[in-house]
Amino acid sequence: MKKIAVGFLITALLVLGGVIFFKRSGGESQAPALAPTDTVLFVNIPNIPRTGFRWIGTSLAQIAAEPEMQEFLKLPLKNLTDAPSTGEASGVLVALKPSNIFLAATHDDTLGAQALLGFQFWGNRKDYDNAITRLRQELPNANQEPTKETHNGREILATQHGDLMLYSAAAGRWGFLSTNLDQIRSALDRASGPSPQSSLKTNPRFLAVSAHLPAEPELMFFFEPEKALDSLLRLGRLAGASAIPSQVEELKSAEAIGGALKIDGPLQRDTLFVLRPSQQDSLTKLEHPAMRLTTKDTTVFFDIDLNFAALPALVEGLAEAYPTLSVLAKPMADTAAQIYGPECALLASWPEGNMAPSPMLAITVKDAARSLDFLKETIGIVPAANQQDYKGHNLFTFPTGYASLSMAQSDDFLLLGMSADTIVNAMEANKTGATLEDALDFKQAMPALASANEAFCYIDTRTVFTRLYNSFLPVIRFGAAMMPDLKKNLDVSKLPKAETVAKHLPPIVLSQKRTTEGTLVESSGPITMTQFLLLGGAGAMAAQQSLLGN
Repeated sequence: MKKIAVGFLITALLVLGGVIFFKRSGGESQAPALAPTDTVLFVNIPNIPRTGFRWIGTSLAQIAAEPEMQEFLKLPLKNLTDAPSTGEASGVLVALKPSNIFLAATHDDTLGAQALLGFQFWGNRKDYDNAITRLRQELPNANQEPTKETHNGREILATQHGDLMLYSAAAGRWGFLSTNLDQIRSALDRASGPSPQSSLKTNPRFLAVSAHLPAEPELMFFFEPEKALDSLLRLGRLAGASAIPSQVEELKSAEAIGGALKIDGPLQRDTLFVLRPSQQDSLTKLEHPAMRLTTKDTTVFFDIDLNFAALPALVEGLAEAYPTLSVLAKPMADTAAQIYGPECALLASWPEGNMAPSPMLAITVKDAARSLDFLKETIGIVPAANQQDYKGHNLFTFPTGYASLSMAQSDDFLLLGMSADTIVNAMEANKTGATLEDALDFKQAMPALASANEAFCYIDTRTVFTRLYNSFLPVIRFGAAMMPDLKKNLDVSKLPKAETVAKHLPPIVLSQKRTTEGTLVESSGPITMTQFLLLGGAGAMAAQQSLLGN
């Protein structure tokens, strides 16, 4: 036991020493200093060892450490590690020991887009050479010997791969790759020059955005859409899309966008800042009136300040691209601008045993009498729409292609949902006094609720995961039974219980705040809101492809 304890202590000291050594090397502060000052897109992973050290404490790592999950992952991990290509590539990376990686892209009308990849490494020069050689071998037409030239005493290698010319060079513990020779030369100058060089670190917009991002992140990016707007519009036209003038103007108003992802104990936190100065008197404030429609069991609460007064202008902006939609939507937009707003909330509960959540939209009402008249007028022109008394409440029902849309009007809200019971329950909850704010898991969301002035979102991750997991588990098991080859890579009989995973899942929280300098969006959770939306989109696409395949 003593030997094991000493071994763990030595390992911990080595990891800690490595992290301290790297931080003292100034590696993460060097990446912006090595990128061109006119960089349009910059992506940086500042400290891979530190991120690995932090990852151990995350909720996802705690889930992976559960014995049930370890047993389930045993087979796929074995197949992954046994693959020859995986072992070979990982061996090269382990020897290279990359620590700080960045990608910087520039753009001009003459050369188009040019990219520079830089990486700091702990391995020796031989490990660097092996990694670059392996990379060139993975590219097509990689049999020719590299050509060599020198720049200020630094060797630059070049190989031709079809229409692609790849240049590589190293300065100290920094390696560089680019398809542009001038990019490599200037990177070497910035890395080894005797005096500070002009770089992204001196870009005023980069400095302004970075001031709003957390220090020591796991990942950060910077983007200037204004410089790449023409290319984005050209790509859109090639894809058959039409530019909407109002959206183009919105893009132009964003001087720069920056984002960062940081691990904070069990949570992941991401931050997005859009540099877009505005006047103090244009700033909004969320009052969260729809919170009183919630209960302690509300699963999703999304509150946003929706500028209804801007709806007519938005519809006019769509007129050129979608003329038919504009004609139909303009009268409704004009009416909505006068009657509704400013806040709009999406609420959903997901009781145990239900196949899907019960969503409801709550729109604040400025003029209840006019809103009620508008609903009654709408009933007269919508086929099969009707008005009825339901459990003591006046409900309006509008049939759709999938189900009936129910609406109810109160003094404060216009409520819309696919279930009449959902609306009635919300109106009754309004009288009880117990809300989502009384839920234990919501306490950690209170700072975000207080700081948000444009949007706020809360997702009960534990409930969402449990409901989805229990719903899809029979489908997964049935699919595995129909595909015997799947057993070679995955043993679905060893899938962990829902509660084994769910107990490690804190809620996902998002806040959006508008300041005089721009818009700040922050989210946190076992996964962030951005990751949640990406996973949801990927899942929806996979399901669609599966249906099309069948």
